[in-house]
Amino acid sequence: MNISTFTGLSLIVFSLAACGTAGGDADSNSSGTSQSDYETYNAAHDAITDKDLVATASALGTAAANARSDTVEMSGIYGIQSDALLGTDAILGEMSMTANFGNDTVSGAMTNNFIAFDGANGAHSEGSVEPLSGSMAYSGTISGNTAVSHFDGILTRTDGTQYDLYVDMEGTFYTVTGGVLSELGAIGNFEGNITVIGDATGTIYDLTDGYDFDSRSGNETGFVVCESLCSGE
Repeated sequence: MNISTFTGLSLIVFSLAACGTAGGDADSNSSGTSQSDYETYNAAHDAITDKDLVATASALGTAAANARSDTVEMSGIYGIQSDALLGTDAILGEMSMTANFGNDTVSGAMTNNFIAFDGANGAHSEGSVEPLSGSMAYSGTISGNTAVSHFDGILTRTDGTQYDLYVDMEGTFYTVTGGVLSELGAIGNFEGNITVIGDATGTIYDLTDGYDFDSRSGNETGFVVCESLCSGE
């Protein structure tokens, strides 16, 4: 993954972190979305569909991962899509990751979450993007240069609708190089489902299958995190 890609991400992750949990500002509309919420959502949405994220990454490799014993803090973005529930858009937000190569564990959280509902052509408007309350924490293990973990949690819309997520995630560690500085990153995908609490149909909505970070696929399920090269530092 080249530095230009991560430079593009830097402002996105910085703005997400600076926002904190989104709420209604003075310019909020009836959906609970403010203009600043909407712009933050759009920045993350554009980054999570960047087709260059996977194509330009350089895998860390199993041997290099096994040789490490340090702990690395990373941050970035994630997106979760279910065509049947969300149409052509997604739940997305900020993601943190702590990779402890000394004891082969990984952990982190999804915070500052948003949801959007699109029209058939994939276009969304300010009124269709909403901040979600709640956060989700995950934990798992590292094997070679792969991290496997699980999270579940409930995210709530401004109208009280609740989404119960049950998700497994798997990611691969990559090297991120800018000049002479090399740092760690991770890119991965999710599998699982979303249940709408209180939905009388009892429908369980599967997450859209397919690796994202490629807008041509039409899928928006995946994550990218890294060290300071993509955190605005």
